[in-house]
Amino acid sequence: MENTPESDFSRAIAGHDHEVDLFGGAVAIARLGRDDVDAHALARELDLIAETVRERDAERSGPDQLARAVTAELFETLGYRGNREHYTDPQNSYIDRVIERRLGIPITLSLIYMEIAQRVGLECDGIGFPGHFLVRCGGDDGFFLDPFNGGEQLAREDLEGRLEGHTSDLPSIDSLLAAVTRRQILQRMLVNLCVAYQGMGDAPRWIAALGFRLRLEPWNAALYLERGLLYYQQGEEALALADLERYVDSGETNLSPQAIRVLDDLRMRRGREGGTS
Repeated sequence: MENTPESDFSRAIAGHDHEVDLFGGAVAIARLGRDDVDAHALARELDLIAETVRERDAERSGPDQLARAVTAELFETLGYRGNREHYTDPQNSYIDRVIERRLGIPITLSLIYMEIAQRVGLECDGIGFPGHFLVRCGGDDGFFLDPFNGGEQLAREDLEGRLEGHTSDLPSIDSLLAAVTRRQILQRMLVNLCVAYQGMGDAPRWIAALGFRLRLEPWNAALYLERGLLYYQQGEEALALADLERYVDSGETNLSPQAIRVLDDLRMRRGREGGTS
């Protein structure tokens, strides 16, 4: 069986959303950074943390107490923390590096929190709060945690306060505090990586991350445009042509003038090559 990052990611996101292997998808994304990520070793590390949490909260008296036990182990004992100094470092988006360095950004720290919570029987969901991913524990009427800030517990009123002055530009608070899907979590991780790779000028990894995003969003014409222009810049003319033709044929009404120019150039070149063969 094929065992590339792309094939691993496709297997992880197969099926209905509740069947998506969030950890497996995160491991596949980490392989964009280095190919030798040991998924079994990472899973074992999370298992050991969960075992310690269970020992810490042997009575399992409720979601609040169990969440406090997870928080204490991750952030107080093990020292996981948010990487404020180098927030856009792509290593913050690779689950293996986050576990090794105990350093990450809101979404990866939240993912690790959720993985531990799942192992100890604590119901948790990811919350795509604007600009700052959070975790909700205990179901729809539960409480919120901020793993980037040491597992700080937040009330709905705290989060409403953070939105003051921005409510006219955003959806309702209820929609902002609704659980996101597993695919949306992986999608958000990949968006972060695309921004990081763009800032670094790392076109090959940027292209690879866009490939992952297209497996989640095959209907997203803007991603074909973005990848097609990158392929063109890298001299991959056949791949650029395929992506840009897919973009132009997508039914988009306001097509990018740059894409049209590049596509015309590619078609002209292929026409000349075809005429001389």
